[in-house]
Amino acid sequence: MSTLGFTLFISLFFVVGFGILGCGIRSLILSNTAKTWPTAEGRVETCKVTEASDSDGTTYKVDVQYSYTVAGTRHTGDRIAFGYSGSSGRTAHQEIADRLSGAKTVLVRYDPALPSRAVLSYGLNRSTIFLLVFGATWLLFVTGFTALWMTSSLSDTGILSTLVTTR
Repeated sequence: MSTLGFTLFISLFFVVGFGILGCGIRSLILSNTAKTWPTAEGRVETCKVTEASDSDGTTYKVDVQYSYTVAGTRHTGDRIAFGYSGSSGRTAHQEIADRLSGAKTVLVRYDPALPSRAVLSYGLNRSTIFLLVFGATWLLFVTGFTALWMTSSLSDTGILSTLVTTR
């Protein structure tokens, strides 16, 4: 494979890795920002664990709807936390659903610049950790693979510089 061909090919993998890592960093930043947002008392309208199945298996996620009032205006939300997403482990999602379903009220953190943007939880969560670790691991692998490819195309100067021959 030519150097240009390899560069174009491997660039796609770097773009994917940086995209995954960027999503994780964005979720972390937004989630930490939400820690400082004002709060309003909210009410859980609906909450359930949903599942989606495909050829890769089953994924579980909590779907929640809640309402809250800011400055006399009623808002509804469905975001548990920035970065929160489904996964194959039902237990963790069921624990979240049980906690929310059993609550009479919830503390809703809302963006003061856009009160309709809200979350129920803030800070680092498992989904964000997964994105950060997966993105970093992906980039390390692609970097290692690139280094191996580049090394394989080099001359072996170590052997050539110490090889003793006679004519």
